[in-house]
Amino acid sequence: PTPDFPPHPAPRMRAPLPLLLLLPILLLGARGLAVQFDGQPGDCGDTDVAEANTANLNKALKSLAPGTELAFANDTYCLAGGVSADGLKDVVIRFDGTLRFSDDTGRWPKDDGGHRKPAFYFQRCRNITFTSSGKGLLDGNGKKWYGLIRYAEYGENRPKLFEIYNSTNILVENLILKNSAYWTFWAHNISSMEVRFTDISARIDDSDNHKLFPFPKKGDITAFNTDGFDINGKDVYVHDCNIWNQDDCIAVKDDGKHWTTENMLFERINASGLGLSIGSICNAHVRNITFRDIYMHHTVKGIYMKFRPQSSPDYIGLIEDITYENIYMDEPEQWPIWIGPAQQSDSVKFWQGHPCSLCWPQFENRLFNFCECGVVDRQYYRNIFLKNITIVRPHYPAGIIKGSDNSIENIRFEGVKVVDPQYSTIMSKWFKNHGGLSQYFICEGVKEGTAIAIDSDPVPHCFNSSKLLFVGQGEEQTSPWRYETDSDGCACTNLPW
Repeated sequence: PTPDFPPHPAPRMRAPLPLLLLLPILLLGARGLAVQFDGQPGDCGDTDVAEANTANLNKALKSLAPGTELAFANDTYCLAGGVSADGLKDVVIRFDGTLRFSDDTGRWPKDDGGHRKPAFYFQRCRNITFTSSGKGLLDGNGKKWYGLIRYAEYGENRPKLFEIYNSTNILVENLILKNSAYWTFWAHNISSMEVRFTDISARIDDSDNHKLFPFPKKGDITAFNTDGFDINGKDVYVHDCNIWNQDDCIAVKDDGKHWTTENMLFERINASGLGLSIGSICNAHVRNITFRDIYMHHTVKGIYMKFRPQSSPDYIGLIEDITYENIYMDEPEQWPIWIGPAQQSDSVKFWQGHPCSLCWPQFENRLFNFCECGVVDRQYYRNIFLKNITIVRPHYPAGIIKGSDNSIENIRFEGVKVVDPQYSTIMSKWFKNHGGLSQYFICEGVKEGTAIAIDSDPVPHCFNSSKLLFVGQGEEQTSPWRYETDSDGCACTNLPW
């Protein structure tokens, strides 16, 4: 059961999220003409029927005028991928019943560049609601895309389940997004979006864990890259959702651009996967993000902030004004707290880190460049606040804090505690001989005198109790940061290092 969370006071490090609880989600004031989807019901089995249903759905979406609603009967329909709409305005799409996608991987539609199209793709939409009368199911039917062998065959050229781009005033509610072949929900360049009472599940079986080891075994974790809610943009509110997946549960991302992602609140969520993530980020600016009142049962990672290798050295990256509050982790399987480089591999050579290897630190061999963990230069963390974080029966140390010199500034832990660490797995026994679980395995790159831990156990060894000065507080603060708000990138100047 989810524990009772204590009341959550406003974060101390910054002003409350501006107007976030007053998102301009403009629902339709009066329901207009209802359009009923005219597809052939039935479960997947005939790809020709799935392709015909997809064509009919695309035709229906194209016909939607402002003030109309597209409704699905409470039945099962099979689709073939490539459902898309452009420029919808003031409409409701009501997903009653089940929409399941074909698992005929050989006939999945591709774009002109050979990339597999998303199952659903919406762009340039305004004032649109995705909902159901009960709990509509969008099923990616992705199990034929899962596993090490399939990953070697397809890599990351697999279809996302639900993608929405360059849109504003979006409401997503009362849905289940199941077994995406790749990322589950990708909303980018979004302004003003609320997601509520929407659940994500991506799993191979019904096990109560993610089966990290032995690694080659076909366990849940081999449903690779099945991210939960991936979001880029501003003014976003996600709440009252459940997530069980095999990659980032939530990821606040950049979009390969140098603009700012900001003003997001995630709360009252059950999540288990690779964590509540900021990133991976590269040469971009992320600010004013809060995660709170979240229960994480048998999650792999918990709190996860990460930079990936930079492709444009003329810019720097900045993650700032981040709050994690009232987070309860029940037997996390790997790192409860990770602030540093992305631990990932972008190839089938999983031992190669981009920039930090998946098999670090247990199998690191620097002589042979095997399973190493690097850092990303010119990427910075500032004003990071963790409060009331409870980590119960972990199998790894409390976490890592890892950056290049002076790249982490103003970081505060209050009530961050590890309870009853467990030495019951192969990996936990390895750590027992390398400092134990009641520690932070690495703490480096933090600017001296800008990190503090209060009522926390353990305390990262690079933290201290000196006065913490926040950026913008009086004449004493000496931070050299200056964000160029008139540019399209995180071009920060006057850096002494």
